[in-house]
Amino acid sequence: MPSLHDGELLIDVPLVRALVDRDLPGCASLPLRPLAASGSSNALFRLGDELLVRLPRQPGGSAAIAKEARWLPVVAPLLPVPVPEVVIVGEPGPGYPEAWSVVRWIDGTVPTVVGDAPGSTTDGLAEDLAAVVLALREAAVPRAAFTDPELCGYRGDLLAENLLVRDGRRAAVLDFGGLGVGDPTVDLVAA
Repeated sequence: MPSLHDGELLIDVPLVRALVDRDLPGCASLPLRPLAASGSSNALFRLGDELLVRLPRQPGGSAAIAKEARWLPVVAPLLPVPVPEVVIVGEPGPGYPEAWSVVRWIDGTVPTVVGDAPGSTTDGLAEDLAAVVLALREAAVPRAAFTDPELCGYRGDLLAENLLVRDGRRAAVLDFGGLGVGDPTVDLVAA
């Protein structure tokens, strides 16, 4: 897998196989292969037909994995689009110092920026993304989010590499490692 960052962790199939077999032994017989298109934050490996293994590429990536495991079950029902469903958070192990996750596979392709090719950005996709942003904006923020130090940032990751499309429309939003509470002065706190 090509390196994208200075100081990137070495991640290959034998390492991922060992981690999966140790923490998810029921999946030890499933085929494992790297995806041709991995993300910039996580190396991605298909596990069988229904799972995806995500491993942070850089030291310190465990925080984003933990954040997604904690907050995606809260955020998912509020959105008009599928998001990753975390099956397990794996522990660091020999040769790999970070937490990692296994999520359910979501079919789709990463959209292209322009053009008429399948997966190209369209007006429909822009409308779909606007609906996601609006749903996030209108969601009541749980009180626990205001005290979670991992949610203090305001960064978002609605980059093309974090979206999936099918038939020119959004199929999923991926990678919620940049999830934050936004403006904490807005009164949208859930009871």
